Amino acid sequence: MDCQEPRCAALLLEWIRAQGGASPSPDGDDSTARQRQGLLWKSAPYQEDAPALTSPAELEGALEHLRYAVFRRFQNQLTRAERTRVDNTIENALFKIDRYLSRTDDAERARHEPEVGRLRAEVREGKDRVERLRLQARRAELKLAQLTNLSPETFEEFVGEVFEVMGFEVQQVGGTGDEGADVRLRRGELVAIVQCKYHKRGVVGSPELQKFLGSVHHAHAHKGFFVTTSTFSLAAEKFAADHPIELIDGPRLVELVTQALGPGARREPEPAWF
Repeated sequence: MDCQEPRCAALLLEWIRAQGGASPSPDGDDSTARQRQGLLWKSAPYQEDAPALTSPAELEGALEHLRYAVFRRFQNQLTRAERTRVDNTIENALFKIDRYLSRTDDAERARHEPEVGRLRAEVREGKDRVERLRLQARRAELKLAQLTNLSPETFEEFVGEVFEVMGFEVQQVGGTGDEGADVRLRRGELVAIVQCKYHKRGVVGSPELQKFLGSVHHAHAHKGFFVTTSTFSLAAEKFAADHPIELIDGPRLVELVTQALGPGARREPEPAWF
């Protein structure tokens, strides 16, 4: 388009004013456009190296930064260095927010304190969950090293802990009258049951899986996990492939625990996401 630069700029400025509902200034003053554009941003960029917050806009920026940092810390898999850095930025942001609110008026403080309290509670809950999973993972590693010497009851507890580390809600139900379900699982809408067979020798065949399938249907579960320390026959594997049953043998169980513990677990028994 053949257009002289001053004329193009004027046309563009007119269009911006029209989109914002402002009428063009007859003397070409664009202060209204600048003021309207400024209203698009409610917060100032958060400066981590700044010693303090100095304005309501900086407070909004700090709160926005804190929300994301809390989400990133407890909802993502991070390296050890990333965890340390995010922990520091959360503590620094909370410190500066507290200092700013202590100097502001009562109305401003009352407006922001509920969200700051909610974020603090989310940090506490996240830390508690991380510590709980860390302890579970260490117990799982210890039992994995003793796998060949576990009792059937301890093996069921071990399998439950493995699924808990994998993010399932776990209910131990093994014992007399368990109707083929040693462990019940839930993750979101998924409901599953687990049958544990602690065999030092032997092979699990399709008849056992056929019986277990009945237990899956009886429990109104979406899926069944059949876990054993031994192996499955070819017929059992073919049967499971056609039904909502996942087979976990000894090597696969070791693999799941190793994945949960993460790389470097032999040096430091801590899952990768902690």
